[in-house]
Amino acid sequence: MYQGQRVVIKIGGSLIEHAPGIIRAIRDADLAALIIPGGGLFADGVRKKEVSDTAAHFMAIAAMDQYGWMLSTYGVPVTTDPAMCRHPRVLLPYMHLLRTDPLPHSWDITSDTISAYYAGILSSPLIILKSLEYIRTQEGQVKILLPGMTTSDLDPAFIPYIFEHGIRGQIIQGSGARLMRLLRGEEVPGTCFGSTI
Repeated sequence: MYQGQRVVIKIGGSLIEHAPGIIRAIRDADLAALIIPGGGLFADGVRKKEVSDTAAHFMAIAAMDQYGWMLSTYGVPVTTDPAMCRHPRVLLPYMHLLRTDPLPHSWDITSDTISAYYAGILSSPLIILKSLEYIRTQEGQVKILLPGMTTSDLDPAFIPYIFEHGIRGQIIQGSGARLMRLLRGEEVPGTCFGSTI
């Protein structure tokens, strides 16, 4: 499925306790991967502050950098350059997004859509790791995202963004064992989006 491909992997902030095993799985897979950190508890504090949309946008991105530094302690180096290398790297996105400023300044945009943005500019599939098995809508769990769907499990901009920009990939429950199975080409539970991969 993903063997031999360059892949963008977003690690949700809610998976902080599972981070060592997830990073180990990515390292053991020995593939070209750019890891996008979520915001998690580092961004939660920003949500509680009454600041402008622009300030909140960049404060939350700075929170992603903090989580990225934490992820790096498990053996994957950081980079500020959104490019693929032969071995995995953790992207610290603040400097790049401050310089290029490609996305609206709104809480409709979080690390979900930011990870899709990087998958798009790198023409790579996107794997999003979350603390749930399937994305949920009002109709229940869904195995495939479709245009027009709404869910509180992703930021509001994500579904329109992936269809506008042709991003493909999968959202799975974030454990090292499950990610390793997916990277080996095995089928795992999760919600797919974009073309068949």
